[in-house]
Amino acid sequence: MRAFGLLAGLIVGAAGFATSASAAEPAFTQAQLDKGTSEYNTHCRTCHAAKGKGALGPALFGDVWKARFGGGSATDARTWIYENMPQTAPKSLKDEQLDPIMAYILSLNGYTAGDKEFTAESGKAITLAK
Repeated sequence: MRAFGLLAGLIVGAAGFATSASAAEPAFTQAQLDKGTSEYNTHCRTCHAAKGKGALGPALFGDVWKARFGGGSATDARTWIYENMPQTAPKSLKDEQLDPIMAYILSLNGYTAGDKEFTAESGKAITLAK
C-alpha cells in the first residue's frame, strides 16, 4: 500500500513538469490581442464571421477547430494558416499580422494575456486542446 502511495505521488509530481501551455496559462500579450482583433477583422472576419463563429469558413474554436488542430501545437496551426489563408492570398500575412491573429484565435479558445508575446517559437510549447 505504501509503495502505491509513493508511486501515485511520483506520477502527480511528474505531471507538474509538463512543458505544454494549457488554455489557463498566458500565451500572448494584451497588446497583441488588441492588434489581433483588428487584424482578424481586416483579414479573417469576412469568412470566419465575428468572433470566429464561422460562416463561409469554419469556426475558429470548438469541435471544428479541435478536429482540425487539436493535439497539435499553436505553431502547427499558425503554419497552416500562413500557408492557406486568406484563401484569396495565401502566404500574404506577415509575422506582425499573423502572430496577433494567432493571439486572437487563442483567446477564442480560452487562452489569456500575459507578459510574453506569442511567436512561432513560443507557440511550439502550446498544445491545442483535442
